[in-house]
Order: sequence, then structure tokens, then C-alpha cells
Amino acid sequence: MTDEWTDAGSCQGELPSTRRASTVIPGRGLPAAARLQLAAALALLAAGASPARAQSLTEADYLSEVPVVLTASRLRQSLHDVPGSMTVIDRDQIRRWGARDVTELLRLVPGYLIGGINGANPVAAYHLPLDEFGIRNLVLVDGRSVYSSTFLGDTHYGMMEVSPDDIERIEVMRGANAAAYGANAMFGVINIVTRHASDAQGSEVAVNLGNDGLRDVRVSHGWGEEQRAYRLSASSKADHGYANAFDDRRLRLLDWRADIRPSGDDDLMLKAGASDLLTGRGLAGNAGDPERNLERRAWYLQGRWQRQLSADEQWQLSADLSDEQITDVSLVPCAFLRNGRPAIDRCILDYGAKGRRANLEFQHSDSLGRDLRAVWGLGWKQEQAESLPYYNTPDSVGYRETRAFGHLEWRPTERWTANAGLFAGQHSRVGDYLAPRLMLNHHLGPDQTLRFGINRSVRSNSLLELAGDMHYYTPAGELAGRGYLGGNIRPEELLSHEISYLGSFRPWHLTVDLRAYREHVSDWVGVITNPNYAANKGNPNIPRQLFDNLASFTLRGIEYQLNWSPGSGTQLQWQQNFSQLDWSDPARNTNQPPSRASTLAWLQSLPRGIDLALMWHEREAMSWAGTAQTLPSSRRLDLRLAHPWRLEGGRKAEVALTLQALNGDQTEFHSSLTGGRLYQYQFERRAFLTLKLEH
Repeated sequence: MTDEWTDAGSCQGELPSTRRASTVIPGRGLPAAARLQLAAALALLAAGASPARAQSLTEADYLSEVPVVLTASRLRQSLHDVPGSMTVIDRDQIRRWGARDVTELLRLVPGYLIGGINGANPVAAYHLPLDEFGIRNLVLVDGRSVYSSTFLGDTHYGMMEVSPDDIERIEVMRGANAAAYGANAMFGVINIVTRHASDAQGSEVAVNLGNDGLRDVRVSHGWGEEQRAYRLSASSKADHGYANAFDDRRLRLLDWRADIRPSGDDDLMLKAGASDLLTGRGLAGNAGDPERNLERRAWYLQGRWQRQLSADEQWQLSADLSDEQITDVSLVPCAFLRNGRPAIDRCILDYGAKGRRANLEFQHSDSLGRDLRAVWGLGWKQEQAESLPYYNTPDSVGYRETRAFGHLEWRPTERWTANAGLFAGQHSRVGDYLAPRLMLNHHLGPDQTLRFGINRSVRSNSLLELAGDMHYYTPAGELAGRGYLGGNIRPEELLSHEISYLGSFRPWHLTVDLRAYREHVSDWVGVITNPNYAANKGNPNIPRQLFDNLASFTLRGIEYQLNWSPGSGTQLQWQQNFSQLDWSDPARNTNQPPSRASTLAWLQSLPRGIDLALMWHEREAMSWAGTAQTLPSSRRLDLRLAHPWRLEGGRKAEVALTLQALNGDQTEFHSSLTGGRLYQYQFERRAFLTLKLEH
């Protein structure tokens, strides 16, 4: 079988040496019990290794316990060859879990924290609760980045705007991947691959009905043939969000995809979509963030052309355009801005904005010899935002970025695979940056691999952090005060070391994935109160808050995942993450991830075609950045029972019952307000029925 290439990008330049990488032990600094688990696991699993190295992959390998993936390096690779640890959530798992949002599926990925400032803004963060918007993960949908251009670069909107029923698989790179995708992939990549139009032919209708105002409807239709196939889907979601929060949500989506093969060597994908989100926002009694309604409208266009030049060589050209508009206006007392100004004065709080992003990329991959493969590419991006309240100008603000990337995979012997990559970017506001990676994979046997690697990643600051100058006005047009002020801040940097293990025990249908890591972040960007604000009471020209490089920190941890199919119709998954965070500024030690998080997932085929899905998730106490309040430890049980059956004429149907937080309400977020009042935002026990028809 000849090597195949991906449809997805990497880099060039100096690479850190392996000698430097070996000086750091990722497990050092962890509790003794966690270090013991790491040592024991590596010793026991290595003992079972066999001496031969598998030379090729077949279609059966793709469907086995160890799939072929695209995301890690932009090359099509087996999980045993990728430069890092990955989790793949496939179509069957997505269908059987019946998730309403992508974030719910990420509970199946070790190290991910799932929550949100409210129920209308679900967010997923890898390892660290540094923000409530998911700005340090790159989220791709068919290769298109879906972060917002209007605020802090948040990704939660983009993940909400993909229906799980349209997804073929989700590939999650656990750990830094800026060497392949650039500045936004600081803590990893969530790559969502939607279904090929030829795989979604016919019509489908699905309805969810439940408590807490849960009302979902989705309609999809696919048509065409193998050489020219199309899919159109429309959906709406609604619910009341968390208890004690003003966060009702109504989301409407429209998505179109075409897959065309103009010749045997060419593949063309075209996509377009639009979304309309109306949600509650804000806090009761908080003048600076009052309860109000927010509306977000967005659309995108995307195209990708692939040409296969030979069995080993391919080039790809992709382009996309995204646009969003947020309306978020309210009228509140000015007192919180004017240092004691009478509360009868009113201020306009306008958090509305427009954003647009254009992206163009070329990628070429080829085999350079029997043991050497490479991918390289060039890209261009332009980001623009427009908001008079955010930037104090009626004109748009923005930046341009050009990039070059490359990745080499070298197999000098049957026992070793080396991956080296570099991403070089030129940012019109931040300047030049490099993101290198070096990973060595030692194959203990045909299905067992040890990895040793080092990564350097950066996060380019958002437009608000770089150019924000928030102004508030009275209805008469008088300046009432200033909020956030951005400016001269440096990009965050991450230096990551990892040792990981992947073992596939095919006779027992068992896969073991273990990762030990040390992640050091410098120049972390946060918000501080302007020291000049209190000293200038009544002066509306003094900004209240400043973006600044505040601190550095080091995170050490171990995560592992076991996937086991002990018998026909049974799938078990057990995963845990242990972590320890040390801040350079002891005052920030209140912002901590959970010291331990665990998930047990069980999929079971029962008699009469019934499917059972059961998930137990627990974590220790933690705190989201932006609040000093610590969330208590959490235990959550979710259950789903589904009965699919066939009808006459080739039609299919499914009815399912989903019970979430079956063991009781879950506190998801604390918000501390002036005056000491504490709001506990809770995900209440939820039940909903699903009815699905396919023809």
C-alpha cells in the first residue's frame, strides 16, 4: 500500500535539540501516587512489547482500535507515528451518545474541562480553566478556523454552530500543535470533520423534547451521485440554560455542502452556512454586566480543491470567508463607571461588534524517498473588527498574517520515527514568530510506541487585547467612562515537554494511551485594575482595566485513557488526568485546575437492538479564571437508552431517552458580585426524548 496524504498545515526553522528536551522530566513535581502510576504503567506495558515493526496500513487498520488521523502533522499517519497524543471520536460514538453540542462529546477526551460562564456559552478548555471562552485551543471545522473576530478570539460560538449529526469524526490533538497550525493552537487542536455529502444521501428529521425548555429540530436532505453529491441541513436548538442564570438560548443553523469530482485526480469541496443565536447574558444586580439579550448572526463560505499528482504527491488549495455581527446593548446606571456619580444618570453599555476573516492557503505533500515524507505550505489571513465602543473609532481595526509551514516524517529504522515541524508567521501587529516541534517515536513492537518530544507554541493576542479602548456614553453622547484598554503586550509563549505511550493489545481489544507532560507558559495575558483609576475619581478619561502580561506558570501532569471491548457489543473507556499548577505569582494560586478528573464511559448493545450509553464523570475542586470562587468537586451521571429499528421501504427510525445529571444538579460556575452576593449557576437534572426518522 502506498503512503497517503492529508487534506488538512506545519513549518520551518531552527528546532530544539533532543538533548535539551531530555533535561526535563514531565512527571516531576506530581504527587507520589501519580508518579507511581506513570512508572508502573510504562514498565508493564513495555514488557508486553514484541520486536517487529508494522510496515504498512490497510483499510482495516483505519477501522480498528488505532485509526489513521490527519490533524497532528497534516500528514495521514497512524496514531503510532503521530508527533503527540490524540483522541478520535468516531461517527458511531457520536451517534450513540446523542450529544446536543460538540462540547458534550469532549468529555470523552482526557484532560478537557467542560463548563461555561452560563448555559448559553458552553466551553471546553484543555487542562487549564484560564478563561471562559476557549481562546487557547484551535477549533477547525473541515479545516476552517472558527474562532470569533469580535471579542477575545473565543471558540465557543464556533463549536455551537456545528450539529453533531453532521459530524463524521472529531480528532483532538492533546497538547501544543502550533508547529502545524500556528498561533492559536497553543494548547491543542479540535479538528471537526463533517460528513461527506455522498455519505448523507436521503432525508432525515430529528426532534428533541425535554424539560428546561429543551426543544430541538433538525432536517437534513442529501442528493446527487458519487461524482457530484450535495447535502443541506437546517436545525434549531432551544433551552433555558443553567439555574440561577439569565441564559436562555435559541440557536438556528443552516449548512450546505457539495462534494464534486471533476476528474479522477481532483476533489472539490464547497461549503456555506449561516447561524442566528439569541441568548440571555449578564448577572442580576450587576450594573456593569446586566441581564440582557444578545444576538449573534454569522455566515461563512469555504472551498477546498485537492489534486492527486501521483500515488504519493498531492497539492491542496483552500479558501474561506467568515463574517459575524453581534448586537448587545443595554441602558444602566452610570455609578459603576463614574466613581460615585448619582445612580439616576444612565449609561449605554454597547458590547456589539462586527468581525470578518478571510483566509487563503496552499499546501503540497510528497514522498521524498522510501523513508521520508514531507508537507509544506504558505498561507495568508486578514482579520478585521468594527466596534465604536470597543475600539473608540468608527473605522475597522485589524491585522494581516502571512505564514509558512513544513513538516518532515523520517523513518531511519523500523524502530524509530522522527517528526520535525516548524511554523513561521509574520503578524502585522505582533511581529514575527516561530513555533518548532521535535518528536521521536520509539516502536517497541508493531502496536506499542513510546514518544519523546518538545514543542514551542505562541498565542497571538486578540484584537481587543492589542487595540481595545472601550468607551461608555450617556444617551446624550457624553463620555461616561472607559473600560478595557489594550496595547503594548507580548504574545503568550508555551514550552511543552512530553513523554507518552500508546499500546494496542489487539487480542484483548484493548488500547492504552498515556501522556506525561510539563507545560510552562510565560507572559500570560490577563486583566488588571488600572492603578490610576481610584486616584482619579470622577474622571471619565481614565480606563478602569488594562490588559497586561501578568505572570508565568508551570503545569505538570499525567493523563491516560483505556479503551476496551471485552465482548461483542461492549465498549468501555476509562480516563483520568492528574495535574499540579504552580504560578510565579503566589497571589494567583486561587486559579487552579482540578487536581484529578476522571471519566468512565460505557456503550452496550442490549437485546432487541437497544443501545445503552452510560457516562460517569467526576472532578476535584477547581476555579475558572476571572472569579476567585472555587467550584466544589463534582460527580455527574448521564444515561441514554436508544432503540433503532427499520421500517418498510428502507426507512429507519430511532427513539431515545437521555437523562443528564441523573444523580443531581451540578454547580458549573460561581460569580461573585459587588456586595458579596454569590450566584451558583447549576446544570439541573435534565431529561429529553429523541425521535429520528431517515429515508
